[in-house]
Amino acid sequence: MRRFDIHLNALRAFEAAARLASFSKAAKELHVSHSTISHHITGLEKSLGRELFLRQNRRVILTNEAENLFRLLKCSFDDISSELEVLKQNVDKNKSLNVTVTPAFANKWLIPNLRSFREVHPDIEVRVHPSLEFIDFNQDKIDVGIRNGLGNWSGLESELLMPVHMTPLCAPSLLERFNGALNPQSLTELTLIHADVSSGTGIQSEWCEWLTKAGLDEIDCTYGLSFKDPSLALQAAIDGLGVAMGYVELAKDDLAKGKLVQPFELVVKHPWSYFIVIPEDNIGDNHTTLFCDWLRQQMSNQSSTILGSD
Repeated sequence: MRRFDIHLNALRAFEAAARLASFSKAAKELHVSHSTISHHITGLEKSLGRELFLRQNRRVILTNEAENLFRLLKCSFDDISSELEVLKQNVDKNKSLNVTVTPAFANKWLIPNLRSFREVHPDIEVRVHPSLEFIDFNQDKIDVGIRNGLGNWSGLESELLMPVHMTPLCAPSLLERFNGALNPQSLTELTLIHADVSSGTGIQSEWCEWLTKAGLDEIDCTYGLSFKDPSLALQAAIDGLGVAMGYVELAKDDLAKGKLVQPFELVVKHPWSYFIVIPEDNIGDNHTTLFCDWLRQQMSNQSSTILGSD
């Protein structure tokens, strides 16, 4: 049966004091007081019946008899620390990363780009939670989110990820019906497609905002099709149902592939932007940090000037 009458804290205090040659430095490393370290060392010396240190002003020196004990403890604590780090890393590898995003951002940006994150971090299991509602991060165990708004959410650290610019977008086939070009009056003959997310933005509607900036206040923008998701509005435009007030950043791939075209030059900045949002108690989490670093890098790589913006 193993006999171990000496408290582990006393051995930790001894090892730190011997390694740092200072009771004060040992106290700082172990987050205890100088008197606590001194008490542990004195108790250990009494238990062993011999002195372990020579006290010299602000410095302490190991006695010859204590050298072997120090080497043994140092190696043991180093091995324990290494093993704990391995166990911690294994826990991190098994931990999933829960990300909440709007369905439009997930569909038009995150999923098309997610492959590059998986290639760099194949061990991180990403779970995407698309939602239009601003869910409770703690209750739903969400690690990080990407949200569209003003960036002022209570209890969350927010960082600007991507601005939003809007302009009318439509299918090439619709443009062909008007000999390849639309004029402002053409809009009165077409179905206007709304993303229907203007509530709370400080504007009457996205279409009204754009028409006002274009000097076309007389055009009625209250009719048409309305969706509560910008990606659905873009898909309706791709399918030729009308002209959508589209988010340029989300429509980038559809424009590049020729699924959508931009009939007017004017691009207007939306009051809202996309933000990275992190619960305050999750800041510094390893997986969250890696994911946010990847988001920033992707945005930096893909950033482009929005021509014709107001």
